[in-house]
Amino acid sequence: MTVENVQYDILIIDDSITIIDVLSKILELNGLLYRAVRSFNGAMEELKRDNKPKLIFLDVNMPDLNGYKFCKMLKSDDRYKDILIYYLTGTSQSELVNKFFETKADGYIAKPFNLTDFHDIFAYLKNHKK
Repeated sequence: MTVENVQYDILIIDDSITIIDVLSKILELNGLLYRAVRSFNGAMEELKRDNKPKLIFLDVNMPDLNGYKFCKMLKSDDRYKDILIYYLTGTSQSELVNKFFETKADGYIAKPFNLTDFHDIFAYLKNHKK
């Protein structure tokens, strides 16, 4: 469920309402709290609040900035570098592997995705509740 002024587990950054809707249903089925934003400016506003998520699902192809650059920026900032970042992308695996070292992302979920893609991530989050 999406929350206001409550500590949440996941921040979704994606410009697609469809992807946000699908992810929302998956997260709600797994009892995870989340916030969703559709731009990097919205993401930065959200991150500057006292709420810091454990994980960010980050779309690579966004209209306002490349997701790789955004990830690299977050991972180089001491305030945000410990947040897990998983790319949401239809990009080829070979391109992602090349970008992992550079951006310090923690993983990726390929689009289109299915429920099993999230199993390990959700197990980790449930075992590391704040």
